[in-house]
Amino acid sequence: MDPVWKPVIARWGAILWPSFLVAGVATMVFFANLDPEDLRMATFPEWDLSRRQGYTLGFFMFWAAAAASSWLSALLLTPSSRRR
Repeated sequence: MDPVWKPVIARWGAILWPSFLVAGVATMVFFANLDPEDLRMATFPEWDLSRRQGYTLGFFMFWAAAAASSWLSALLLTPSSRRR
């Protein structure tokens, strides 16, 4: 592997892996209290989503939110001279 890519891959790994774990926990906690079918009926009754699709959509929503948070933290930890 090209040594130039190692820091980039390490940075993406440091952003995506913790956010994946957080999304998994958030999904379990959220859907332990709310049924995706009930949530769909309350918000978008015209959409035809199964429970599994609701779980999947919720997981990716949580993953995106956690990844955005991790990315922002990584951005703020980067010295301003390296951001350009």
